[in-house]
Amino acid sequence: MSDPRRKINDLILKIEKGEITPEKAWDEIRKLKDDYVQRLQIFDPKVKVAEQSWHGYIGHKFQKVVYSIIKGYVTRLKAQNQDFKSIEVLTEEEVEKNEIIMRKLAVKYGEYLLLPDTDMVIVSYVLKEPWQSEILAIISCKTSLRERIAQACYWKLKLLSSDVTRNVRVFLATADNDMDFTINSNRRESFNGKSRDRIIAEHELDGVYILREDFKEEWESAKVKRYERIFNDLNLIFRKK
Repeated sequence: MSDPRRKINDLILKIEKGEITPEKAWDEIRKLKDDYVQRLQIFDPKVKVAEQSWHGYIGHKFQKVVYSIIKGYVTRLKAQNQDFKSIEVLTEEEVEKNEIIMRKLAVKYGEYLLLPDTDMVIVSYVLKEPWQSEILAIISCKTSLRERIAQACYWKLKLLSSDVTRNVRVFLATADNDMDFTINSNRRESFNGKSRDRIIAEHELDGVYILREDFKEEWESAKVKRYERIFNDLNLIFRKK
């Protein structure tokens, strides 16, 4: 049996290059779950809960997977329409190395400029006039929230407080392992079936995208959606830039 981890790495590269349609990318990775679990049960029987091991493994790669999906989408979009040629998807490390983009995104604390916590930044980059570049959105990636929703909302409010950054959208991509975004009237702390974290996210953030196959369409709202909806939302942003 071939190692599904190698398949996942190969798949991530193909997604990033735009060789796999972004709408199908997450589903293709999820298809390897059974292979991963089966192989683990055969070659490492000491692991009691193989499925939990999968969640841990894919959780470590979650940011890379989401980045590859968004990067692949932009790559395909630019190949189809030159109007989008300026769109770039940057990692946090790439932003830190680009002084102009860093300054356009930084939040001022007295004499200090600090970058908000983010896993990737979507930029309309003007190569000949870099200072004319525009930060369109930042995306944070979380497999579960564990009170981290407050961090994302904090940075959104800080960005809103400055005329320089007030138009930067803040998105969250999550596997929602703790099912914070499902509608469940039986949850301990429920408001019309919604969790506290969901209510805060819907009010403060610009969009939350759920990467789990059992997230029902009827649980969606104007801001909380299945992950494939992000492509339409990004397309609207790119056309308005």
